[in-house]
Amino acid sequence: MEGIVDWRGNPIDPKRHGGIRATLFLYLLVVMRSSVNAANTNLVGFFRQTHNMTIAHAVILSTNFGGATWILSIFGAFISDSYIKRSKAIFLFGPLEILGYGLLGFQAHLSSLHPPECNNNQDCEGLYGWKTSLVYLSLFMMALGEGFMRACTPGFGGDQFDSDDPSESKKKFRFFDFAAMSTCFGAILGLVLVVWVQHFKGWDLGLGVCAMFVLAGLIVGAVGFPFYRNRNPDESPLSRILQVLVVAFKKRKIHVTPENLEDPQIMDLADTADVEHLTHTKDLRFLDKASIYTGEIDTWSYCGISQVEEAKIFVKLLPILISSIFCYMPFQLFFALTAPAASTMNTRIGGLRIAPASLYAIPVLLQLIILILYNRIILRFVRRNTSSRYSNITFHLVRTGIGFVFAVLATATATLAERKRMTAGDPKNLSFLWMLPQFIFVGVMEVTSFVGLMEFFSNQLPMRIKSLAASMVFCILGLATWLDGALIAVVSRVTRSDGKRNGWLAGMEFDTTRLDLFYALLTVLEVIFLLNFVFWARRYLQKI
Repeated sequence: MEGIVDWRGNPIDPKRHGGIRATLFLYLLVVMRSSVNAANTNLVGFFRQTHNMTIAHAVILSTNFGGATWILSIFGAFISDSYIKRSKAIFLFGPLEILGYGLLGFQAHLSSLHPPECNNNQDCEGLYGWKTSLVYLSLFMMALGEGFMRACTPGFGGDQFDSDDPSESKKKFRFFDFAAMSTCFGAILGLVLVVWVQHFKGWDLGLGVCAMFVLAGLIVGAVGFPFYRNRNPDESPLSRILQVLVVAFKKRKIHVTPENLEDPQIMDLADTADVEHLTHTKDLRFLDKASIYTGEIDTWSYCGISQVEEAKIFVKLLPILISSIFCYMPFQLFFALTAPAASTMNTRIGGLRIAPASLYAIPVLLQLIILILYNRIILRFVRRNTSSRYSNITFHLVRTGIGFVFAVLATATATLAERKRMTAGDPKNLSFLWMLPQFIFVGVMEVTSFVGLMEFFSNQLPMRIKSLAASMVFCILGLATWLDGALIAVVSRVTRSDGKRNGWLAGMEFDTTRLDLFYALLTVLEVIFLLNFVFWARRYLQKI
């Protein structure tokens, strides 16, 4: 296995390094991380209760944190591809997440580090000065640490198997199946246990539990160091695409002709290193300028035909990526708004009090069932009874589109449920289970569209940049989450009348909000975004 070494940099022994034994340590790391990530859906409650933030401010801060985590995952993937091994990236940056949770929990514990408890909802003392900086520093460390682990853990697990060995290749696919199941199990653990501690035992203890969970996962992961296979960093796929764009721009004034498009003496030198040779196409011809030979053959002066074609394929996928960003906008808002709103209702089931955010544990369990059915039955049926074009391209776009249809159903259901909550004489007489259908819809949306996009990008990208598929999905989720914060800010400002604090999302309590109107607006936008996605998906299918 070329480029694979043990933790000391020595050649590996296939009988000792890698395989199922090595991935057992990673499964627990995935469980611990996932439990903490699921509990982060409760952060809006923390910002409102501990720091006296308004609903809009708390949601914006929560979405900024979530978006930063996804975008930093792309940065983590780039660093681990180009400069340091994935194992080092995980265990160098992972402890930052522990420090972030510890610092945030310490601030929640000491009354001198956060505002006093708010009794008057109209004039509450907010967070200011260096105390605000402390919150931002904590969130940044959490996002940076989680971002690197989120980007590197799946790839590091895949490195434990040799794709060229048929038996190990099958085990590699099983690893990703079990990693997805570990993610679901960890999410259920976080939504049931960690959220319960945060809600009923205090935020300081709850955030401390998050820090301990990440610490436990990293310790167990570190125990497996003697058994891991480590892939040496190589060229990042982002660098290959950027090189084409830069070189094409540098040569923008040169006219492309068949004679200068490629030089026979260097064509083999430029393309021999490529895993697969891609034939020249006539699409996006401005990128062909990167293949014009001008006497220089370094990577920032000349790009081979295959490398240019890789960049073309990536550019053709951008409309799907951009349209998916807008379709994903409701995803984070359900966690930021629905669970806190449900806390104003009756949260008892029988004689047991339930933390509202724990409702999402039911859709996560449904996701696990759907994943098993998809991998064991649906995918095999589609591959057996349809053409390779349909099973590798069309099917994944259809699956993604179905997920976005469930996003529309989720926002429409949320509108009706919120209207029910607002018109109830006393929300405490209304069960919070009215919020469950929208959580189920958004759970189905996640499991269908996320995996659909991941497999679609993975199938379409050439071998040398195939690892970019995960970063493209991370980009969709990150930018969509940031757009959520922007939408909240715009709606809060536009819906105010005469400068008063009476907008749809104004104030400290959900009794004064108009979430029903906000969700109705989101439903209309989501329908438009869905139609936009269908347009670009059909156009892509027509052109390939």
